[in-house]
Amino acid sequence: MKILNSEAVLGLWNLSPSGFHKQLTAEEGRLLIKAAWRMGIRTFDTAFSYADADSILHRALKEINGTDAAVISKVMPVPTLRRKAETSLRRLGIESFAVLLLHWPSSPDDVRRSLDELTKLTEEGKAKAIGVSNFPLPMLAAAAGEYPIEYHERPLSLIWNKDWPEESALGLRTLAYAPLGMGLLSGKYSVSGITDRRKDLPFLSSPSTAVLLDALHGDAATALSWVYSQSPWGVVSGFRNAEEMQLLSHVRKLDEAEERRLSAIAERISGECGTDNIFAHRWE
Repeated sequence: MKILNSEAVLGLWNLSPSGFHKQLTAEEGRLLIKAAWRMGIRTFDTAFSYADADSILHRALKEINGTDAAVISKVMPVPTLRRKAETSLRRLGIESFAVLLLHWPSSPDDVRRSLDELTKLTEEGKAKAIGVSNFPLPMLAAAAGEYPIEYHERPLSLIWNKDWPEESALGLRTLAYAPLGMGLLSGKYSVSGITDRRKDLPFLSSPSTAVLLDALHGDAATALSWVYSQSPWGVVSGFRNAEEMQLLSHVRKLDEAEERRLSAIAERISGECGTDNIFAHRWE
């Protein structure tokens, strides 16, 4: 399902246990996937670490004969990368991933060995394309120069657009996740209203975050439209039900003045955070 120039992708992180959200039940997940299919979404984003998400996706697609679904998945670095990738294929009931990504960077040596293994998996027909996820710009550029990676999955939203112009110039296909800023831009929360693990994320302490929320006035459609207006290859949204998914029907191309105004605020937020990823995760 294309919206503007980007593929609309259903992210399945909500089906996994996490301190950042309330986990959907298997039945809620199954109904969500089927609702996405009815809307026209054919691409689904999962990961080995998303626990039961693979098997829930498999059951839902089997019920709707979703044989033309494209599955994007992620695995952590070696030494367990191959085992986890092959386990995920069995859980999903498929022979090949549309895209298989290295979930997080680690040491440079482990990244090289992991990308070597991903390359072998494509040669064996177990993945049609490979890429990486959550890589800082210097490591991403180095990996893209040495390996046949085609995709990078990264957070991209009005509260996180770090290095986005520079990354766009690399020519990779970007999968933009957390387009509503971990839910902050959904219109449901204020900064002070977040009490789960998201309260410790660096962008919440940025002075410009409050400026952004004032500018949006709870307009989630504009926040999501900004991401689509950046023309990533795909936008990975983690909706919780069919009602929330209707937000996709309100996505529009922003005019240039509005996009520039919002982008300027977003750049200030990323600059004030002082970390290379949205979670302030120390990946080495």
